[in-house]
Amino acid sequence: MSCTRACRALFVALSTAFVLTSGCSPVPDFGTITPADAYEIGVDAAEREDYLLAVEAFKRALTDSPLSEFADDALLGLADAHRAIGDFAAAEEEYKRLLSDYPRSELVPVAEYDLGLTYYEQSLPAALDQTMTKQAIEQFRRFIAEYPGSELVPEAEARIAELRSRLAEKAYENARLYLTLGDAASARVYFESVVDEYPDTVWAPRALLEEARTYVGEGAIAAAADTYARLTELYPDSDEAAAARAEAEGLAP
Repeated sequence: MSCTRACRALFVALSTAFVLTSGCSPVPDFGTITPADAYEIGVDAAEREDYLLAVEAFKRALTDSPLSEFADDALLGLADAHRAIGDFAAAEEEYKRLLSDYPRSELVPVAEYDLGLTYYEQSLPAALDQTMTKQAIEQFRRFIAEYPGSELVPEAEARIAELRSRLAEKAYENARLYLTLGDAASARVYFESVVDEYPDTVWAPRALLEEARTYVGEGAIAAAADTYARLTELYPDSDEAAAARAEAEGLAP
């Protein structure tokens, strides 16, 4: 919804007044303000990063006028504001509500991408649970498949690469854990999973190098040599390949 400069100034004044009269409360008294005014207050609040006020303003706009011309904008703004303050459950609900209630909206691609961000921002370090990491990857892939021409695709692809690297690190560290427990066979299962599932990550050559070393530790020279050779073939320019060449030369005949 557009607004003239004078109109915008009025809305800024209104939103400021609400904050002042409510003692900076996140739940101001909107009185008899119109849904359109509530929407504009929400926009202004979001621009000023006053997301608590934005949430309440967008809620008011939607409650009073759920079928208005700005309803989908208000819903996206509400979801974004929830995400900004870390209320991810509410953000997910509102993004999905936009997708289901306004499937023809021009904002659907953005909502699909932002839904992925909702999961992405909940993704934990590799040592912790990776449920949200996997959910974010799935959502970003869905977005790319549905909107391959979107200008957000490169960002989605970059986030997928980052998240996949995190999953690869998780598997790699699981393998290392088995090594500390003296279970080289189980460690190799995880090292192989890194190479098979995440071959484009930095963790794949590391996994192959560690796998080769487990064979060396067991005296399985032929298996070690084969794994070193595999590493240098698949990742010839990596630091791990250089280490593999040096270590392979030292293997007993």
